[in-house]
Amino acid sequence: MTRHIPYWSYYLHQGMLTALVMQGVVGYFRHAGLDLAQLSWLSLAMLPWVGKFLWAPWCERHALPLSGNRYLGSLVLLQVGMAALLGGIALVEPTHSAWAIVAILMLLTLLSASHGIYANGILICTTDERSRPFANAAQVGGSYLGIPFGVFAFLAVTQYAGWAAGFLSMAALSLILLIPVLLVRQPVPASAGQEQPRFDPSSLRALWPALALTAIYYLAMRGLMALQTVLLVDQGMSLTELGQALTFFSTVASGLGVLIGGLLARRIGAWRSLLPVMVLHAALAGLMAVGYSRFNLPAWLVLFGLVNAAAAVGFVTLYNVLMGLVRPHQPASDYALFQSVDMAVAMLASMITLRVAHYTGYQTSLTLLAVVAAISLWPASRLRHRLSRPAVHEPAAANLEPSLEPRHG
Repeated sequence: MTRHIPYWSYYLHQGMLTALVMQGVVGYFRHAGLDLAQLSWLSLAMLPWVGKFLWAPWCERHALPLSGNRYLGSLVLLQVGMAALLGGIALVEPTHSAWAIVAILMLLTLLSASHGIYANGILICTTDERSRPFANAAQVGGSYLGIPFGVFAFLAVTQYAGWAAGFLSMAALSLILLIPVLLVRQPVPASAGQEQPRFDPSSLRALWPALALTAIYYLAMRGLMALQTVLLVDQGMSLTELGQALTFFSTVASGLGVLIGGLLARRIGAWRSLLPVMVLHAALAGLMAVGYSRFNLPAWLVLFGLVNAAAAVGFVTLYNVLMGLVRPHQPASDYALFQSVDMAVAMLASMITLRVAHYTGYQTSLTLLAVVAAISLWPASRLRHRLSRPAVHEPAAANLEPSLEPRHG
């Protein structure tokens, strides 16, 4: 199990930075008085995650090796660069224009997205079908464990010590998370005699069912997650209270979801789990829409706890499936394509949901999300059926196995 420790470190770092951009900074500026329409533009900072599939093949071809791992050198350099940039952001006054803040955060996410390419390559190339559910648990669990640092720690430090101290603490954590990465060896030999990774638009035709499933799987849940921070702030929570609530969601609630998702993937299979999880997502969205006018703050805290648990279950099951659909000569690049689609949906869902809530209120936005969740079930069922047929997709091997046809159970 020691070899799984770096997985937790990679994704805890990613989760920390994503939470910092999409929740920590949003919570800071919402508390400072920015309206929902203004806050919606902060979602643009995640644009590099949308486009990272374009440069992922180049990153994979030119990866710098370290300690027998063909991806590790590049990953370490990028993490050091992110720590330096976090320290630089501490020198920028938050009173600058929102566009200046968005531009700086976009550079940070550019480095984070490229870091993710190498982290995914290491995870895929050091696991097989038996160990993948445990690796997925580390991937999703690590991402959620990063949220308390990017939200609670950041908001608590900024509330008591200011903006600069908040970002300096993030820079220090970034460097600390390099320690297990450098101490635990995870050999990934350089590929020999294989086709070089490249971006081939024609390959999208073969991958489109998986890309479409990725796009609709979390559509409604992404909207619910976008409303989480601002709705709780509008319920009267302070920055520290908000940080505490989000910490509970990302540890206890999401940890339970990761555990359930891992059990589902091992016991009944990730493929069979997809639709039941989507039904759960739709039910939660419907409940929040129907009961919006009746819920008080404690009720919202319980509901968002359930939302975080359900989202974690979905992450584990979906990404377990997607890891089985990458091609052996460019696993990191194909996986980056799936993540780019996922992030594009997250960014658009966040922007649209916040704008709808700003102009029409939370009730309307929640109702629309519930409708979207219900409508998505039918195309998701068709796509799942298409992808689960052995003849549909080419044999691929995230772990360089001869075949990666979906196995149920």
